[in-house]
Amino acid sequence: MKKNSLLFCLLFLGCSQFEALFFSSIPETGWTQHEWVAFTYSNRLPSKDVVASWKIRHDNDYPYANIHLIARCTNPKGTTTVDTLTYLMAAPDGSWLGEGWYIKELDLPYKEKLSLDEPGKYLFELRPVVRAKDALVPDKKLLGIHQIGLELKRINYGE
Repeated sequence: MKKNSLLFCLLFLGCSQFEALFFSSIPETGWTQHEWVAFTYSNRLPSKDVVASWKIRHDNDYPYANIHLIARCTNPKGTTTVDTLTYLMAAPDGSWLGEGWYIKELDLPYKEKLSLDEPGKYLFELRPVVRAKDALVPDKKLLGIHQIGLELKRINYGE
């Protein structure tokens, strides 16, 4: 993302569950095909399992009923995993999924159990993959996306 992007990080500590929530703003001109949104999470515990979810905030200018994304996760040792993800953004009747009035927020499952087994920095990256139906040339920008977020929730195994 560009340097002027707004990045929020909220950390909440509870009795038994840790949460990290990061957001990055997308330029009003659109989210380009090859522009990665990146989040860095510093893991201080030697072993922790989390549920990871992407968050997308969009408005009615978003032109599709779904979204295709490429996600990368790099651990402190430099090992990277790459996933291709597809999520529904609208119901079959055309109504938007998610919460909110003008801006809709969707919670998109990423990893049901992600083991953060190394202390150090983890890098999470996301970018769109867009091709309009029946188009040979992919769209260069996604319009209507306001923010991308990453949420990490600690899995509580009855501790």
